[in-house]
Amino acid sequence: MKTVIVAINAKYDHEGLAAWCLKAACLKRGVDVTVLQYSINDSLQKIWSEIMDEEPDVACFSCYIWNRVLVQNLISDLKKVRPDTIIVVGGPEVCYDGSGDDFRSCGADYVIRGEGEDRLPRLLLELDGRMADETVSNYVSPFIPGYLERIRDRIAYIESSRGCPYNCSYCLSSIDRGVRCFPLEEVFAGIDALVGAGARVIKFVDRSFSVNRRHSMEIWEYIRRFSPEDVTFHFEINPDRLSDEQIEILSSMPKGLVQVEAGIQSTNPETLRAVSRTMDADLALDNLKIITAWGNIHVHTDLIAGLPHEDLDSFRKSFNAVYGVKAHHLQLGFLKLLPGTRIRIEAEQHNYRYRSCPPYEVLSNRYMTAREITMLKGVEEALDRFYNTGRLTFTLEYAETLFPSAFDMYLSLSRWLKERKLLFMPLSAIRLYELFRDFSLDAGADPEILEGLLCLDYCCSLRTTAIPEHLLTPGERKAGTVILEPADFADREWIESVGRNQFRRRFIGLEGYCPVINGVRTEYMRSRAVVDTKTVDPVTGRAMVTIGQALYIKIPYV
Repeated sequence: MKTVIVAINAKYDHEGLAAWCLKAACLKRGVDVTVLQYSINDSLQKIWSEIMDEEPDVACFSCYIWNRVLVQNLISDLKKVRPDTIIVVGGPEVCYDGSGDDFRSCGADYVIRGEGEDRLPRLLLELDGRMADETVSNYVSPFIPGYLERIRDRIAYIESSRGCPYNCSYCLSSIDRGVRCFPLEEVFAGIDALVGAGARVIKFVDRSFSVNRRHSMEIWEYIRRFSPEDVTFHFEINPDRLSDEQIEILSSMPKGLVQVEAGIQSTNPETLRAVSRTMDADLALDNLKIITAWGNIHVHTDLIAGLPHEDLDSFRKSFNAVYGVKAHHLQLGFLKLLPGTRIRIEAEQHNYRYRSCPPYEVLSNRYMTAREITMLKGVEEALDRFYNTGRLTFTLEYAETLFPSAFDMYLSLSRWLKERKLLFMPLSAIRLYELFRDFSLDAGADPEILEGLLCLDYCCSLRTTAIPEHLLTPGERKAGTVILEPADFADREWIESVGRNQFRRRFIGLEGYCPVINGVRTEYMRSRAVVDTKTVDPVTGRAMVTIGQALYIKIPYV
């Protein structure tokens, strides 16, 4: 009996885990299956052709919000030309709120609800006329050769626990309560396999990784042996629940080895209560500020627009509070009313209007109009383009001083871009700098300060020693480059080892306004800076810079 498992992922650089968990579980029961992996960017025809080439007796589809429509089309078409092929569907999209009926109407023969590692092998054995083994293992490693061969230089997933202890009303994880941890020896073996296979980033998909303190500490202690030059580990944490011991071990991680993601979602207490999100927002933000300030860990924060009791003014406060962490990435998402979640069941209480098709995103509610939600979409776009890219770190900090708050700046920026029909349009790196220069000048920025910061950001972000002439403000040049010589550096022996021929290709000296930390404040003073374009911060991806009144800079950087 020929069986295929079709997995259609959101992105190419993500190698989905679910299909390989199912394949490994099937192999353990003596059932051979073929995994077909795609992304939603692959054409329907490509996916269709390869499924048809397999001539499957059984076709299994894993369904998520981003691939639902595509999967339904494939099922419908497959049944038309291969009516005898048995169609099996599973995944979050079919598990709740009667969604399985929609797939049956398209031609699905079986709907698997919940975890499939036990249910799918049993079904396939029965379809093949064989008896199912009653013995079920608590953990089956998905890291089999077929998977490991596909993840070199890509993002790979691993889970050390399954389930979530919380009850957030907008999350499907809250429906299946409770958490179980997998054996640490299996987790360690999985980490070794993924690192050995050349995975670029290893993401732990645990919904609340840090909740089990002993479990998380053991794993964090284990990964310290790896080099950040080879791999990066990503974890989703609950920053308000971190113990002193957890904070201590995170603070000692090698620079660039670890990324953490924290979903704050809102700082409005009424909003958090309404969605049953148990979190001390103030403590969470304080801990994230501490972690970010260390400089050794990449920090990712999340906000959700469209939650109950969060009007525009409340969201503005939430945004500014989370933005104040100065995380390396701030993801502004929009509430998705997923089938089966409590917030979808209670939608009418808050007068929710949301899209009928996946991802079921909010359009309006009792607290925000459709126009306001649309306006926040513009803020999201401006934030992603200008902040999350990491291209304007110094310039943004200065530009914020021109507005009442960070939120007001991004709102103004989105409106400015929209007026010029540039919002949601593709922008090159140099165009990004040009537009932010013009926007800042319109907002009243000092041209000299602005030019110095833009040049500094340009060299650090793009790691280049060449500044385009047209990036400079019109009129008299206020900033410029300084010709550096080895004699300008304190560590002359090291400079000589670099080689004179490579020296000017590697270092650029800038003379203009630079950010200077004065206590807890940042001041903008005319100064000199040296950018080492070949020494990159592993956390930010930016070139290292030294700022001072003189060019006698201690190199190399520590």
